Amino acid sequence: MKFSIVSVCFLLSILFFTHKGYSQLTCPSPVPSQYQDAKPGNIVAAYFASWDTYGKNKYEVNDIEPVAHKLTHVKYAFAKPNAITGKCELLDPWADVRADLERRTKLGGNFAKLIELKKKFPHLKILLSIGGGADSKSISEIVRKGMTDTFIQSCVDILDSFTYQFVHSKTGNRESILFEYPELFDGIDFDWEWLNNNVPPADAVAFEKIILSLRQLLNDRAKRVKRKALLTVAIQPNAKVYKALPLGKVVNAVDWFNLMAYNFATSGGHSVGFNAPLCNQWVPRYGIDHVCNGLMSLGIPPGKLVLGIPLYGHVYDQAQEKIGSPFKQTGVTGALTYDLIKARYLNNDACHQRWDAVSKVPYVYCPADKLFVSFDNQKSVQEKYNFAQMKSLGGVVFWKLSGDDDQHSLVHVVNEL
Repeated sequence: MKFSIVSVCFLLSILFFTHKGYSQLTCPSPVPSQYQDAKPGNIVAAYFASWDTYGKNKYEVNDIEPVAHKLTHVKYAFAKPNAITGKCELLDPWADVRADLERRTKLGGNFAKLIELKKKFPHLKILLSIGGGADSKSISEIVRKGMTDTFIQSCVDILDSFTYQFVHSKTGNRESILFEYPELFDGIDFDWEWLNNNVPPADAVAFEKIILSLRQLLNDRAKRVKRKALLTVAIQPNAKVYKALPLGKVVNAVDWFNLMAYNFATSGGHSVGFNAPLCNQWVPRYGIDHVCNGLMSLGIPPGKLVLGIPLYGHVYDQAQEKIGSPFKQTGVTGALTYDLIKARYLNNDACHQRWDAVSKVPYVYCPADKLFVSFDNQKSVQEKYNFAQMKSLGGVVFWKLSGDDDQHSLVHVVNEL
């Protein structure tokens, strides 16, 4: 058989990329040699969102109790940065402390319930998460307005008390009530995110100042309240972000970084993909193992990385059963919590559940409706937990508790403490 030069080149290219792909697919990769002696941590953290206390499928603080023995930390989302005042404020004073004009002066709401939760589970640490995707832009605006110092101080002040300001319903006068809860929070979870993964240079400089200043103020608070003050920081899993931030300069000030190891592909994008693949044979940089290695290469010890695990997935409508295929934005397309995915698709005879052996994640495909669903199940959560142990990471953190089913099936996967 004769081969043209073009054919030979084509065959050689296949061999080259196959070999290259094979080496890339040694995944998960071993712990970098400088961290061979590192030991895995036992952190099992989870986010609780204030807004989940509303609606038909509300999730209350009391709902944490059946799984509280599995958790080491609960992160309360969110306190919001106010770009007008420059201060950190409660996102929802009614849900948080039950602030209701002049009608309530005693602490209530989620904060009071969390204090009771800590009494029942003394090992549990509670952190106040500040920022989040929706309000991160306000932090950037605060920086641009030169109100960074005010913001930093208010982030620590709000750990102990909140001054609720309101207009009296009868007199029309502006009044305030001080709600105090110094026994509640054990520290701050700082969540500053950037749209399109673009970190302005001024934000990178401010990031270092904020983290180092928070550490100092938290140390001062620890002496006052006589217990350790934690500082954790959320990190987006994109090299443009984590390489732009001075992580090496703040690593000693941070107890750990929460690796937001999800949304590698979303239903807001242009093609079908996996939400949280451990490995990615198509684009390796969009995989958890690759990001962990990238952060470690910047000098972040594995023990200071806590792996984020999503309790939600993405639904792609009018799609093929193929990664990279196009889909349509419809009323069905979008992010969906695990409990709803389980109810709608996993228990649906018209849908087929599959497992991707390389990415180590499941997916569901419904041929009749042309629906592709990327999500995490018990098997993939176990894979992620095993990965965190193998990689000597500090532990895992779930976003967010309300996304699990009523039995907390995914959170219960992690080993007993």
